[in-house]
Amino acid sequence: MARPLRIHYPGAVYHVMNRGTARQATFVEDHDYRAFLTTLDEAFDLWGIEVFAYCLMSNHYHLCLRTPKGNLSRVMRHIDGLYTQRFNRARGRDGPLFRGRYKAIVVDVDEYLNAVVRYIHLNPVGAAAVQMPQDYLWSSHRFYLQHKGKPIWLKVAEVLEQFGAVTAFEEFVLSGNEAELERFYHAGRQSPVLGGEKFLDRVRGRVGGLTKEHPRHERVKMEVRPEEVLDRVARYYRLEVEQLLRRGRGKQSEARKVAMYLVRRRCDQTLQETAKLFNVGSYGVVGWACHGVRLRMEKERKFCDQINAVAAGIYQQKT
Repeated sequence: MARPLRIHYPGAVYHVMNRGTARQATFVEDHDYRAFLTTLDEAFDLWGIEVFAYCLMSNHYHLCLRTPKGNLSRVMRHIDGLYTQRFNRARGRDGPLFRGRYKAIVVDVDEYLNAVVRYIHLNPVGAAAVQMPQDYLWSSHRFYLQHKGKPIWLKVAEVLEQFGAVTAFEEFVLSGNEAELERFYHAGRQSPVLGGEKFLDRVRGRVGGLTKEHPRHERVKMEVRPEEVLDRVARYYRLEVEQLLRRGRGKQSEARKVAMYLVRRRCDQTLQETAKLFNVGSYGVVGWACHGVRLRMEKERKFCDQINAVAAGIYQQKT
């Protein structure tokens, strides 16, 4: 049987799912669920993934995430592989935990992101695990309704801003999935793309075509370049790019650190390469700058939303 078609490009948004081998349990105790969420946090640290929704059920999981670097396979090898190791180690077992490769569907953000988030959040209700989606502990839905305790890698603003109010989003979820989406997910042979013809054309243009004759075709195009990140950050802070590349104070210092953080998150750059770009002698300076930005994002919601807006603008420039 041919392996599933993988579509990779920077900024792609996916609905990813996987279940246990022979439908066996993949999450048994609370620490299993927490261990999986820890792997998501690590993937954020390594590659800057942005998770829009998650739901961890007893024998499968759902994720809706964006890969800024267009490296879904690498991200999922980390998540599935490392979680399997942790699950097995806790029980003194070995061998595979998940049923083969994960399933990944590229999502048209403009048309279907909200619907996919709703579909994921309604999983526990459909399985009769809870009556209301916010009552399920291992889903992201409750963080959409109240931000307290929200992980830094969980991006709720991009969805919520489409509704204007949290109550409107809650009503949208409780209204249930549309029949068209239910048919899509229950189809025998599922398309690797959830979107209309215009979106399909854009995806084809990015990955060089979607053909059944090449099921193993995995190709990354349109890499996000450091120059694009610098340009976006400079325009946001109303500075010149040259100012970001030299030390400064106040707004210039903040913008420079944000630029370092986003170059590390969005571009295929090592710490050493990033240090050279910003004219610093030690890559440890870049590491501390990135660490400082992340800590501030965790503490200050307004600052976090600002950084997410800058990052989102990088993708908008490329469409």
